[in-house]
Amino acid sequence: MKNIFRPDSPLMLTMTQITDCIFLSLFWMLGCFPVVSAGAATAALYDAAFRCYRRGEKHPWQRFFHCFRQNFLPGLLPTVVFLAALGAMGFGLIQLWNRAVYGEISWMLFSGVAFLAMAALGVLSVLFPLLSRFENSFGGLMKNTVLLALANLPRTMVLGLLNMVTIGLCLRFVFPLFFLPALTALVSSLLLEPMFRPFMPEEK
Repeated sequence: MKNIFRPDSPLMLTMTQITDCIFLSLFWMLGCFPVVSAGAATAALYDAAFRCYRRGEKHPWQRFFHCFRQNFLPGLLPTVVFLAALGAMGFGLIQLWNRAVYGEISWMLFSGVAFLAMAALGVLSVLFPLLSRFENSFGGLMKNTVLLALANLPRTMVLGLLNMVTIGLCLRFVFPLFFLPALTALVSSLLLEPMFRPFMPEEK
């Protein structure tokens, strides 16, 4: 029984990872609360989740706040662009859904627009992870985001679907907010890191 509660036991390591997932999600929510810092919080969440769960680095909370401070100013303008695009897509889909319900447009048209919105969300899903991994000007960041997303379109579509489901669950229910943001960042890293790897310096 003593071995079960050792810090390096499988049980304690699993509990630590679950706790880190919850706290990273909570820190992300707090970072998004001022709205204009949502981009920096998302970049920090991605960086901390990647380094904590994929690299096995310690102190994910400290990593989160370090990356948040580092990307706060560079992330302000991209955050405005991201939120404007996300708000426009959300508003447009709601309007089209209501018109489809009342038979004013076909469900096929709505499905086509929703598919395009998912693709656009996939492109936006590359934005803040790219901010966390590379130094770019605003113009360079936006350009590289679009080029990288289009060059890896299947991965971009999966990212869009993943984030669309995550947003839908978090808007509908409260409980997923306590773990789903960090979990989504971790799953996203499986798709994004192969996209970033050709542009990363080789690590010893």
